[in-house]
Amino acid sequence: MEPTNPYSVQDYQAPVSAVTGQPVLNRSIVVQIRVIAILMIVHGSLCVFLGIGLAILSVFLPSVIIAQQQKMPPQPNGVTPPQMQLMLVAVYGGMAAAGIIPGLLQIIAGIANLRLKGRVFGIVALVAGMLSVGTCYCTPTAVGLLVYGLIIYLNETTKQVFALGREGKTWREIEEYGA
Repeated sequence: MEPTNPYSVQDYQAPVSAVTGQPVLNRSIVVQIRVIAILMIVHGSLCVFLGIGLAILSVFLPSVIIAQQQKMPPQPNGVTPPQMQLMLVAVYGGMAAAGIIPGLLQIIAGIANLRLKGRVFGIVALVAGMLSVGTCYCTPTAVGLLVYGLIIYLNETTKQVFALGREGKTWREIEEYGA
């Protein structure tokens, strides 16, 4: 007789409702889908807010620094004011883009996910959130949100919930369905 592994994925069968015969949804996962969607909206909003601030800095900071540089004696082999201006605009502009682009993606995906649409877009927005590493500010929360979001969004229950959403079911109907 061949030994069986009780932890084998091959032997796993999703629980089925005795009443309806339909697969039972994991209620804790169903609740977490909304949590992830809301967190994506919040995180995306903060990244966009930071990106706008960095964009404003990329416009005003170079002129302030150049004004200060012109008051000082010129440095031999130093950076010229136009070079400094270009460098600051490029750095702060890049940091602004690294906050605004993934932030907007996360806001749009979070709103769509609250409406049970765009699960794959939600995953793409979570991964794109890692671009916020360019801001040096949103990275820790982006990593946490990515790990948490992938655990939830790659779950089989989540796929079923979004399929039910495509069929026109509401959150309340899905929660009752999963009971």
